[in-house]
Amino acid sequence: MVRGRAAEIRLEAISAAKRLHREMKIRNTVTSGSGMIDVFGAIEQLEIPLVFKPLKTALGLCLPKPLSGIMVTTERGLYIQRFTAAHELGHAVLGHSGSVDREFNYRAMLEPASGQDFQELAADAFAAEFMLPRWLYKHHVQQQGWTVQRHLQNPDIVYQLSLRMGASYEATCWGLLSHDILNRTDVELLLKTKVAQIKQSTGETFRPANSWANTWRISAKDHGATLTVDPDDLIKIDLEEAAGSGYQWNLDKLRGAGFEVISDRNQIARDPVLYGGGVRRTLITRPPEAPMVNIDLSESQPWQAAPDNDRQLRVSLIMSGKESGGLSRIARINRGAVEK
Repeated sequence: MVRGRAAEIRLEAISAAKRLHREMKIRNTVTSGSGMIDVFGAIEQLEIPLVFKPLKTALGLCLPKPLSGIMVTTERGLYIQRFTAAHELGHAVLGHSGSVDREFNYRAMLEPASGQDFQELAADAFAAEFMLPRWLYKHHVQQQGWTVQRHLQNPDIVYQLSLRMGASYEATCWGLLSHDILNRTDVELLLKTKVAQIKQSTGETFRPANSWANTWRISAKDHGATLTVDPDDLIKIDLEEAAGSGYQWNLDKLRGAGFEVISDRNQIARDPVLYGGGVRRTLITRPPEAPMVNIDLSESQPWQAAPDNDRQLRVSLIMSGKESGGLSRIARINRGAVEK
C-alpha cells in the first residue's frame, strides 16, 4: 500500500512539473536558447521570493503560506543550487508545509529512499522532472548527433550532456534511467566514474580554477549554440583543420575577446565521432571575466584576401557562476540592480 501511494505521489509531482512547463512555455524557450531550464527565472516569474544565504546545515528551505519563500545555500555549486531551487519550487507548487532540506534523492522518479516522507518524495520527483525532462535529453542528443549505444554509455559524453542541461552528473545519470533511455546496469556503471576523473581526462594537464568549476568540450556541433558556463571553467575546443590544403583556424578574434589559450596542438584525427578526418586541432582556453562572451573562429587559407567558404565556429557563452548571495542574478536584472 505504501509503495502504491509513493508511485501515485511521484506521478502527481511529475504531472505538476509538466503542467508548469506547458503554462510557462518553457520547452520553446529552452530549445531555442541556452538549452537548460532557468529554474531561478521560473521562480522569479511565478513571483515566489527567492534568496541565497550561507546555510551551513541545509541545502535549502521553503517557507509555507502566508509567508511563502525559498532560500538556497551559497555553500554549494551552481548545479546543486539549481536542483535545490527546483526542489523547493516543488514544495511551493504542490502546496506543501514548510520544509528544511539537507539532502536529495535523485532516484525519486524511480523509488523512494528508506523512511523518506511523501512530501520530500514529491518535491524530489518534481525537481527531477522540472530540470531534466525527457524532451531536454532528446534535444541535446539530437543537437550533438549522439546515439544511445555509441555515446550515452560513455561517462565523458554524459558529463558533457550534464553541463549542457545545467545539472549534476549524478542527477543526469539517474534521469537517463528514469526516462528509460539507459537500463540500470548501464547507469550504475556510469556512476562508478568520478566527475573529478572526467574533468582531469578532458582538461588533460590543465585544471579548472576551483573544484566546483567544469571542463567543457566544444566542437562544430555547438555552432550557433548559447551555453551557460562558470567564469572558472576550462573550455576545450575541438576543430577539424584541413591543413593539407593550407587551411588554418584564425584565433585572433578569440584572443581579442579575452580568452587565454593555454594549449594549442594538432594531431591526426582518428576519432570517428569527428567528421571529415584530416588534422584535429585542439585548443584549451580560459574564458575572460565578462557577463557574456563569444567564441568566434573561422578557418581559411591565409593567402585568400576575401574567402567565400570559410568554416566557422560561433558559440555564445553566458558567464554565470553560482549564486553568491541575496537575490538571484535574474531577479537583480529585473529590478535594474545589474546590467545584463
